[in-house]
Amino acid sequence: MVFASLQVVRLTDFRVPGADAKNIFYLREIDDADKLVEVIKAKKNAKVVVVGGGYIGIEFSAALRINNFDVSMLVPESWCSM
Repeated sequence: MVFASLQVVRLTDFRVPGADAKNIFYLREIDDADKLVEVIKAKKNAKVVVVGGGYIGIEFSAALRINNFDVSMLVPESWCSM
């Protein structure tokens, strides 16, 4: 699961069970992107949930699809915003 947003809300902020799982990532800063690149290189044909339908979320989802990942997006509206 990847959270891509200008204002990243972390699951730990809400004490969500499992919020510290190793397969949950946040994409906001360059360090976040570096971590994700390493994971993407290690995984192939995986399923990914991208939370956020803004520019970052859409571009990241497109990059994942190009690399044969099965992508689902969660957005707060019935459309993506840019």
